Amino acid sequence: MNEEERYLFDLQGYLVIEDVLKTVELQKLNGLLDGYDLWNQPRGEDLFFDFWQNDDHQISAGPLHRWGKPFRHLIGHPRIASYLTELLGSQLRYDHGHAMLMRKGGAPFALHGGGVPWKPAISYQVADSQIRSGLLVVEYALCDHGETDGGFCAVPGSHKSNFVCPPSFKPLDGELGPWLRRIPLKAGSALIFTEALTHGTLPWTAAHERRALFYRYAPGHMAFVGRYREDGFEEEDIEYGAYPQASDIDDDDWSPLERRMLEPPYVHDRRDTAPTSP
Repeated sequence: MNEEERYLFDLQGYLVIEDVLKTVELQKLNGLLDGYDLWNQPRGEDLFFDFWQNDDHQISAGPLHRWGKPFRHLIGHPRIASYLTELLGSQLRYDHGHAMLMRKGGAPFALHGGGVPWKPAISYQVADSQIRSGLLVVEYALCDHGETDGGFCAVPGSHKSNFVCPPSFKPLDGELGPWLRRIPLKAGSALIFTEALTHGTLPWTAAHERRALFYRYAPGHMAFVGRYREDGFEEEDIEYGAYPQASDIDDDDWSPLERRMLEPPYVHDRRDTAPTSP
């Protein structure tokens, strides 16, 4: 993260990085999504996919760390790893992730997040010239997100707000105020943002399907979803399942960096996860 990027992230609460995924990577990821046919997958227990659906035109599915290799290897993408270290510290971990697909007419998600009320899990602060975020998100755009297409939007700077976002600002299905910023993305771009940023999803209006992947990371001492189980099984009452683990897939195809990112949360004698520079 260079000086300009650091300044913009601290100012805005997000940063767009262009051309992270190359054409061949996009083709593989979109090809796998075509094969998964998420819109027509059966729902129920003990299935490969977990689903969350807002309406008939929007679907989210995961967990990404159990999908095909192109999805798994984005967890420790070499272009992004040093940014994560700058924002989370050198002992970060991967927490969870999902894909979001939207068709024309997909409904909005109201604004959420923000610096107030203060929550340790999604906090944001700068100390000794070091940025330290709680839960952090990397969104990979698998298609173009034009400025008028819908999708991700945010209130820049709200991660450092001292006041609660007014309830009248939160709905995104009417006239939008000047405080809201639409953030266009080209296919292959990555958007990094702190969950402390007030953000949401605008209705999808484009003719083509929105495809986005969301990978969420946390400081090494923290987990946002799930809990660790030594027997490797999930608790029945956990909405998002147990922590992601390398053993969740059959093959042994994790890189050393990815394995460190998949370690459960702890503090004592924790190794550095990712490099501190590109």
